[in-house]
Amino acid sequence: MNIITKYGFMLFVAAIGISGQVLLKKGLTSFGHLHFNGFFSKFFTIIFEPFVLLALFCYAVGMAGYLFLLSKAELTSVYPICTSLVFVGITFFGWFFLKEPLNLPKISGIILIIIGILLIEQFGR
Repeated sequence: MNIITKYGFMLFVAAIGISGQVLLKKGLTSFGHLHFNGFFSKFFTIIFEPFVLLALFCYAVGMAGYLFLLSKAELTSVYPICTSLVFVGITFFGWFFLKEPLNLPKISGIILIIIGILLIEQFGR
């Protein structure tokens, strides 16, 4: 797998994962704060909420892409990069779409994650 295809697929898998997480959060907000017992009594209602269904579809597509990616590239490269992209993306989209706080510690952590991934990719071969 050439490098453009590899990183393109990683970006795709991460984007689908981020979409799934944001859609899942959006879908669950309509149920308010769920308690453990309340969650199980509303399980099927939650599963068939449109945003949750779309999130599950994103997870299925993302898993298929991830499996393909793992069949072509090293786990020690794919997993840290995809996970980091998802973490950074969720932080940004959570702030932008869900109005979650974005503060200096989060931004600093993201910078450290990016530096760590660059080090892994540059020197981890």
